[in-house]
This record gives sequence, C-alpha cells and structure tokens, in this order.
Amino acid sequence: MEKQSPSVTDPHRRNTAEDTTANSGSQPLSRSTVRPAQTPRATRTGDHHSRPGALPPAPGRPPHVLVLVVLLSVLAVVTEQVVVNGPLLGVDRWIREQLLSLIVSNPYPRLNLYSRWWTHFGSPTIAVPALSVATLAAAAYTRSWKPLLTATLAGIALFGAVIPAKILIGRVGPEGWVVGPGDLGWYPSGHTSTASVCLGTAAWLLATAFALRPWLRRLLYAATAALSVSVGFCLMWSDFHWFLDVLAGWCLSGSILWCLIRWTPRAHRNQ
Repeated sequence: MEKQSPSVTDPHRRNTAEDTTANSGSQPLSRSTVRPAQTPRATRTGDHHSRPGALPPAPGRPPHVLVLVVLLSVLAVVTEQVVVNGPLLGVDRWIREQLLSLIVSNPYPRLNLYSRWWTHFGSPTIAVPALSVATLAAAAYTRSWKPLLTATLAGIALFGAVIPAKILIGRVGPEGWVVGPGDLGWYPSGHTSTASVCLGTAAWLLATAFALRPWLRRLLYAATAALSVSVGFCLMWSDFHWFLDVLAGWCLSGSILWCLIRWTPRAHRNQ
C-alpha cells in the first residue's frame, strides 16, 4: 500500500517559505511568527567569506592585545638595559653622535631654537591644560562625568609611573648632569610621556564624545601621533634626552592609552 503524501493542511509539513533565500526575492519567515524576519540570515554581511552569517566587527574595537604585549616587552628590555648599563646603551651613544654631527653641519641655526620651543608641547604647562580643555568640552557636550574619569585615570597612570621610575633609576642625561638622591633622572622621558598621554587622551575623548566621522577621527589620531613623535625627536635633537629615554616614554604612553581605550567607559551625547 502506497504511503500517501501529507496534505496541504498537515501541521507537521515544513513551511516552504522558511527555505526562501535572499536570492529568491522574498524574505524568509521567522520560526516563531509568520511575519518576515527582521534580519534574514542570508542578507547578513559577514566578516569572512566562508562564514556569510557572521556579524561584522564592532566599530571602534580597541587595539589587539598583541600591541600591549609588544609595548610592555620593549619597555621591559630597555629598562633592564638601562639599569644594568647593558650593551644596548651603545645605540644611545651612536644616535647622539649622529645627531650632533647633523647639528654642527646644519646651515639653519634657527632649527635648534625651534626644536627647543617644540619640546614645550611635552611640558605639563601645555599638555595638561590641553587635556583639561578637551575633557571639559567632552563632558559638557555629552553631559556625562565619564570624560572626567578618563582624564583623571590618565593623569594618575602617567605621573604615578614616570616620577617613581625617574627617581628609582636615576639615569644621567646626555650632558652628564649629576642626579642626586631623590632627584628626578632622565629615564623615561617625562616630556615624551606627558605629550603622548595627555594629547592622546584628549584626542580620544574628542573623537568619541563628538562621534567624529571615521576620516576625521583618523586625521586627528595621525596628527596627535605625529606631534608626540616630533616632541621625542626634538628632545634628542636638543640633547635633552637619550634615544632610549624617548623610546621608553613612547612605550609607556602607548600602554597607558591602550588600557584607557580598553577599559574606561565611553561618553556619548544623550539625545
């Protein structure tokens, strides 16, 4: 006896509308209702060609943890070499000799004056007020206390790491000035760290609070990074710091900024 096919009204029969894909011109039905699914699986944009149903990465994702690992590793190696007076310090002497030779043959003596003036962007008298203005602007625009918390944590992390390290390590600067007990040394570079942390935090607060367009946000970050790098270079050009002092300042600042972006709350304007 032949098995009869299920009738049209059979409740166990699969609804053919559920098998409809995006290419057929109609949206598939959800399993819990007869209404069309709000986000059909077939129309989702995936982040991988072999997984078309995967959701794309969330915008504004913090830097990968590998960046933090590299920064802390470089900082640890450089610090160890400075403490034990290791062979890596030869890089400092070589770079200083090359810069001094360029300064002697420089046909534009005003560059030396401009270089010293440019290092003031890493001074607390300029970098801290810049961060304060950006923080107040972000807090007023978003009507939130979160920018104030972020700026406070940035300042605590900056001065809580740089000042004790300078006192404990007590490295002598390029010009050989004596560092007395309890005095601040030259490692890591305080101006480099201050410029990078304060200006970097200010740029991030403005970009997130005002919801800047992606191209404008990238331009702001690139300008801030260029300013921080130029401060470190001008410190070496002016013979204020060794190269490893500046490199440690960049690594320390990058680690602080990574943690701020990763763990501090973001403020958005309340509509």
